[in-house]
Amino acid sequence: MRIFKFKEIDSTSKFLKEMKEKEDYNTAIAETQTLGRGRRGNKWSSEKGGAYFSFLLKEDKNIALEEYMKLPLVVGYSLLKTFESIEPELNFMFKWTNDIYIFDKKISGILVEKTGDYFIIGIGINLNNEIKGEAENTAVSMSNITSKEYKIEEIIISVIENFKKDLAFYFNGNWDKILFKLNQKNYLSGKDLCIEHGSGKKETGKGLNIHRSGQLEVEISGVKKLFNVGEIHITKNN
Repeated sequence: MRIFKFKEIDSTSKFLKEMKEKEDYNTAIAETQTLGRGRRGNKWSSEKGGAYFSFLLKEDKNIALEEYMKLPLVVGYSLLKTFESIEPELNFMFKWTNDIYIFDKKISGILVEKTGDYFIIGIGINLNNEIKGEAENTAVSMSNITSKEYKIEEIIISVIENFKKDLAFYFNGNWDKILFKLNQKNYLSGKDLCIEHGSGKKETGKGLNIHRSGQLEVEISGVKKLFNVGEIHITKNN
């Protein structure tokens, strides 16, 4: 594991993607990113004071590729554990499939991409950064809530170390235990949702559990349906 630190970079994920000699858990950390991205190409605001980092995970060819499709959920589990160890009194929630929320606002986002034999796991956490302008309606930082200042690099290392343990835990047959925790902290459960399909079709329904398959279960017109990551775009109606 090698750690690359930048005061400013376009994207930590892009840096690792373009790296010629990749190694498991190589990590890129930036004080600010100019082209930080979330899922669906959404821009992730990367002001100084946040934790912006990406790390590599080498694919194990002995493990079915479909098992890796749950990586964003395992990362979410690791983030929940890390946040709860830092601020155990706060109620952090997991928003399927790739965000951590608190007080109905986003505090962290996850982006998992594949390049060759490696997965790139990109994470942004609002820690000491100030949330400004319109972003205040949808995002919050840890320091906004607690008025504390956090040691960014310590938290980054803690997230990665937790993920290493949690990934081994997952591959050793403990998915149901991880899923139980995620459903305890399932932000979309019981909420009225607007579901937009890739075709442009829209439906409304009520969020239920995260299914054992990693799909989201939604009740639409009295019928329970399962949706895959990337298949739909979800917005909350309440």
